[in-house]
Amino acid sequence: MTAGRILMVTVLLGLAAAAQPGTAGAAGTALTEQTSIVREFQKARADEYVWTEPQETPALNDRGRAILSVLRSAQREGLVASDYRLPSTDDRLSLEHALSLSLLRFLTDLRSGRLAPHEADPDLFQERHLVDGKQLLSQVADADDPVRAIEQAGPSNPIYHRLRRLLANYRGLAVHGGWPSVPVGDALKPGMRDPRVAAIRTRLMLSESLTLTSDDPEFYDDGFGLAMRGFQRRHGLEDDGVVGTRTLAALNVPIEHRIEQIVVNMERFRWMPDEFGDDHVFVNLADFMLDYVRRGLVAMSMRVVVGRQYRETPVFSDRIRYLELNPTWTVPAKIASEDLLSKIRANPSYLSSAGFEVFAGSRDNATLIDPASVDWSSLAKGRFPYTLRQQPGRQNALGRVKFMFPNRFDIYLHDTPARELFRRSVRTFSSGCIRLEKPLDLASRLLVADGQDPDRIGSVLESAKTTRINLREPVAVHLTYLTAWVGEGGTVEFRDDVYGRDALLAKALGLGDSS
Repeated sequence: MTAGRILMVTVLLGLAAAAQPGTAGAAGTALTEQTSIVREFQKARADEYVWTEPQETPALNDRGRAILSVLRSAQREGLVASDYRLPSTDDRLSLEHALSLSLLRFLTDLRSGRLAPHEADPDLFQERHLVDGKQLLSQVADADDPVRAIEQAGPSNPIYHRLRRLLANYRGLAVHGGWPSVPVGDALKPGMRDPRVAAIRTRLMLSESLTLTSDDPEFYDDGFGLAMRGFQRRHGLEDDGVVGTRTLAALNVPIEHRIEQIVVNMERFRWMPDEFGDDHVFVNLADFMLDYVRRGLVAMSMRVVVGRQYRETPVFSDRIRYLELNPTWTVPAKIASEDLLSKIRANPSYLSSAGFEVFAGSRDNATLIDPASVDWSSLAKGRFPYTLRQQPGRQNALGRVKFMFPNRFDIYLHDTPARELFRRSVRTFSSGCIRLEKPLDLASRLLVADGQDPDRIGSVLESAKTTRINLREPVAVHLTYLTAWVGEGGTVEFRDDVYGRDALLAKALGLGDSS
């Protein structure tokens, strides 16, 4: 091995010592793979110099300097510039390889995230994008405009790019002190006069780009109320215009936290597919909302209920393959033991009145038994040797229809008789599955899109018979968790981190001063 190559390898190893977040093993594996890719890239180009020019002291050429400028501005993408810092070297070959490695690391992070989803949070089951590193390096090396080629390698989702612009705006605002906090006090309502109204006007003008001037800035007038209700909607709050505890808490979130929230959600968008599908169902768990997209446009939206904090709904994508009308519900043993056993003990007729059948024995050899024959008080919590199955009907926990995309988590979308829960602003009440506000509307639209007769739904429901309807073309469903995004009209939206997943991801990314 020549002295130059020995030095080059030493530089590459030193560059990788500032390993990216994640486990040491994962970082080491990534380094080995990326170093190998750089060597293949250089070998395919017959070891030509791509980024440097011949001088007594090694220096970058125009292309190399343009790339270095992008790497030094990595924070614009919510990344950390120090991850791509070049080491000092007096050897041209080492500089060439070091820039290739830094560029490859940047392109990989930009395209598929600094972390694999499951490394950041055990409840994330998205697949990380596979990156062809050699091809990406070649595209940048051969492009007339290398900066443009780097930009094109990143996420194509327009929401990502809107978040990118928002990040720059908020960082600029933070440099000038951010926004003022609003003192705690009694709820503010229309018609009141309070110095805090003036403070909130200033707060909203800074963050929402609103004009809220008034001859009496401390008076809660109609214009202030309109702006306040808009702020509440954009933060997932009840839009009653009353500045109560939750609204005040949202107003007083520091700009530094919002910046971190934006960076965390940009990372999430790097994990997402570039295309969700012309037709798809999109659920944002943090927003408690579902959108059905038909031919690229939102055809309908509805509220949803998601898993409670100790039974969180996981994040993953799949395809809806069939609908089941008048479904039965076979109760998972954990839910039977933890949720239903106390009700059964308190009311001996609970099972029969709620339409449950009780089976003894294994699922393949189950025997229907009389609930009264079981000594329910003798069962220890955590031990439930019976199977409960709820028959179709008004009380069935799954309602009139469920939407199935068979998966290892046993998660699906379904109707619910508990309609009152949709009036809540925070809707974490299920055991993991997703309850729908307008299930029959979604069922009808899916059948129409699939070329099937939606009128069939009504006749099947009247029959009370459990009926499966297969979709000829399965429909993509994406269960996501987004707490910050920007709408098409530029509307900035934030949501509470109800599952604590922002905090987990921020910690895994090492955010803080670097965000």
